[in-house]
Amino acid sequence: MSWTSIAYFMASMPLYIISSSPRPQHYTIPTIDLANKSDHQVIVDREPDQYLGHPTTVLLDDDRTMIVVYPKGHGRGAIVMKRSADGGLTWSERLPTPENWATSLEVPTIYRVTDQEGIERLIMFSGLYPIRMASSEDDGETWTSLEPIGDFGGIVAMSCMVRLKDGAYMAFFHDDGRFLHKEQSEKGFKVYKTLSRDGGMTWGEPEVVTEDPTAHLCEAGAIRSPDGGQLALLLRENSRQYNSMVVFSDDEGETWTEPVELPASLTGDRHVGKYAPDGRLVVVFRDTAHISPTKGDFVAWVGTYDDIVHGREGQYRVRLLDNKKGADTGYPGLELLPDGTFVATTYCHLYEGEPPLVVSSRFRMEDIDARAAKLPYQKDIFIGGRDGYHTYRIPALIVTTDGTLLAFCEGRRNSSRDHGDIDLMLKRSTDNGETWSEQMVVHSEDGRAEITIGNPCPVVDQKTGTIWLTLCRDNRDVLVTKSDDDGITWSEPVDITKDVKKPDWEWYATGPGVGIQLRYEKYKGRLVIPCDHREKLDGEWTSYSHIFYSDDGGKTWELGGNVSPYVNECQVVELSDGTLLLNMRNSWGRSGKLPEKGNMRAIAWSNDGGETWSDVQFDEKLAEPICQASFIRYTDVHRHDKNRVLFSNPASKNHRVNMTVRLSYDEGNTWIASQSLYAGPTAYSCLAVLPDMTIACLYERGDNKPYEKITFARFALDWLADQQ
Repeated sequence: MSWTSIAYFMASMPLYIISSSPRPQHYTIPTIDLANKSDHQVIVDREPDQYLGHPTTVLLDDDRTMIVVYPKGHGRGAIVMKRSADGGLTWSERLPTPENWATSLEVPTIYRVTDQEGIERLIMFSGLYPIRMASSEDDGETWTSLEPIGDFGGIVAMSCMVRLKDGAYMAFFHDDGRFLHKEQSEKGFKVYKTLSRDGGMTWGEPEVVTEDPTAHLCEAGAIRSPDGGQLALLLRENSRQYNSMVVFSDDEGETWTEPVELPASLTGDRHVGKYAPDGRLVVVFRDTAHISPTKGDFVAWVGTYDDIVHGREGQYRVRLLDNKKGADTGYPGLELLPDGTFVATTYCHLYEGEPPLVVSSRFRMEDIDARAAKLPYQKDIFIGGRDGYHTYRIPALIVTTDGTLLAFCEGRRNSSRDHGDIDLMLKRSTDNGETWSEQMVVHSEDGRAEITIGNPCPVVDQKTGTIWLTLCRDNRDVLVTKSDDDGITWSEPVDITKDVKKPDWEWYATGPGVGIQLRYEKYKGRLVIPCDHREKLDGEWTSYSHIFYSDDGGKTWELGGNVSPYVNECQVVELSDGTLLLNMRNSWGRSGKLPEKGNMRAIAWSNDGGETWSDVQFDEKLAEPICQASFIRYTDVHRHDKNRVLFSNPASKNHRVNMTVRLSYDEGNTWIASQSLYAGPTAYSCLAVLPDMTIACLYERGDNKPYEKITFARFALDWLADQQ
């Protein structure tokens, strides 16, 4: 099907489809992060205590001279103009401008146009009522004053402009009833077009392009299809109920389709797009996707026009700038230089506590693609609905002394519920996760009603090579099994409940995740299993974290210390001084009735091998939606160049989304690098260090829900630490 027929098929659906069957509010394509690459950034203007906002740029026909205009203020404010003679690498001082440019009421926008006689000029608009325009016929050396283009006004005029096949120009703006006429008109967001047939000197009466009774559509960004036959307008959705939307035209803007939602990957404000030399489409905008790890930042989308027509997510996203305050960024200019460099110029709160400045992010597709080549290898290992199980959950990943990867999980036969007919599953890989064995059942209790076998938490004895696997039966009994042949066969589980669970405890869970073996005196060789349980506090069942351990290579197990209440699933790391650091799922914000301590990880320390624990503290840098997380050591100063620990979880306070891996160089005190493995729905995870020192993460993810499959990801440290 052609772009035209597909677009009309999609967009001719009645409007109720938008509200009754909305697109997902998350995206699944990877994000490449350039935000901390200062060598990609050029500061265009910065003034202490002065808000500088909303720039647009124009590239002159010499393909190196650029002009930028922006207001001293948030939209409203005196217009500032600067010039660059080297493609945006350096910028002039602020240039003189006509006196009445200081009266601008709204975002200035600048364009290069050519009339029917071949005369080139620059034109610049300033919106609200009435829309005014200034022009220059000497490449911006001199300018006219701002003058009305008609008896009409609008917001973000002009958000975009396209040249039609007959040589006319079509420009777009929007209004919500306040500024179209001198007197307020009927309220409601509408996108308008206006035509100029004399090279931008005069403009016709505005006509409505699109509107929606529930979505507030505005700030159109125009893109012409590669074959030139179709126009698309990407639209900001300002009610924040939906994703951004798109409309199409096959008759040079005479008529337009009804709006349909775009994927979340293209959801944002003030889209500006250009084609790369290889034909791919690059669109820059302020990220306003409902669920996004870069929400509020200045981002780019990389894909094709065909992706937009088909409603596909695209190839990847690029975080260009890390905006430090809300979503106060975007409204960009985007230019493409002859050498393939994109120059995306925006305003941004680039520095904490400072007003926004004007800054450019410079990038080439070759560099983006090179970074994309470092993205993690990912492979789905357990997929719900296959091999006799409805759902697979609760991953655990460990590396044996022979270098074999063991991926454990729960196989839930009949549903995704936490209780039911659930078996403990395993797959093995002997080639760093490239290929995997058929799945095997480590333990099942078929024929004994619906028994839940789960919460895998393995640990490897590095001295003997024995793999000890702790697990639970119905979250009541604690079992342990072992393998002495690299995970090929497993012993009959032994019930150790009486040794590691007090009689007055109720719910009990090992891990989930992995245990560790201590390396330092005086507890060297101790096997430690992190756990959680419930016991009564003031008459109510309350969750606690604890550990149990073995000092004789797994022959016997003893109960270790309890951590204070309102904590849950946990993982443990031995610090370089022998201290144990327990990182825990946190219920203080909910069950503990301390909302200010919610949605962040809880931590505690032990100086005696886990037999006692400190009071709980909280790591505000580790956001969580109340969910399990993984926490492991990567290197330490005793055996490697420096201390490094790793952490993974869904990095969101409100949703189980955005599986993120973090790196700390100071034993978990600060987390200076992070990367997102998957921005969509995710939940439990388990990290491991592979024999070649690459890093693996076995984690739950899905397109619509986090529990659709368990995926193995493998990546190098330099991908994770790329920002450093």
